Amino acid sequence: MSHNLPYLLIDDDFPLNLSIVALILYKLSFSVKGNAVLEFDKLQIFLYLVKNPSKINPMLALAGKKLLPIKSQYVFTIESLSSNVDVLFDRSKLKFLLKHMAARGMLECDNVTDPKSLKYYLSPVGIRFAEELIDFNSGGTGESPSRSKDNEYDKSYFKATLDVAEGLTSLQTQSVNKLNSYLNSIFKGI
Repeated sequence: MSHNLPYLLIDDDFPLNLSIVALILYKLSFSVKGNAVLEFDKLQIFLYLVKNPSKINPMLALAGKKLLPIKSQYVFTIESLSSNVDVLFDRSKLKFLLKHMAARGMLECDNVTDPKSLKYYLSPVGIRFAEELIDFNSGGTGESPSRSKDNEYDKSYFKATLDVAEGLTSLQTQSVNKLNSYLNSIFKGI
């Protein structure tokens, strides 16, 4: 008999990570001009920033962009304040999520705009999935009161995640090299 408590690494929770990636793609796939802008490396950086919001304002400051009023409850968490950079270097997790999204018909790609890189964005199925994550009016009929409350908490979490992702729109047009240099400066404490 094991006396260990069950512990779930939140970084490895498939449904949660799939949902976060869907929300990032929902909000950041296209520039204001309508061009697809999220290649794999940029998506990986944005995933890191959404999971570590304490790094967003230093990143925006280095890019010369307007800082965001990010709620302290998202910034001052142990996970966010740590310098766990695994998500930046472990490409297999994001590849796994993108493969599953593509297999479910949630993902589309563009290599016509810039033949040198593949840009990711949500298909209509993926858009519907992302919108259901944050739509407070969907799925409310016939649920038990406790399940309805859980659904409300889930939606508020995903809405907050979408708000954090939205704060990254000013970084969409930055090159991956530039974003990496900003991150390196943040990690070095410059």
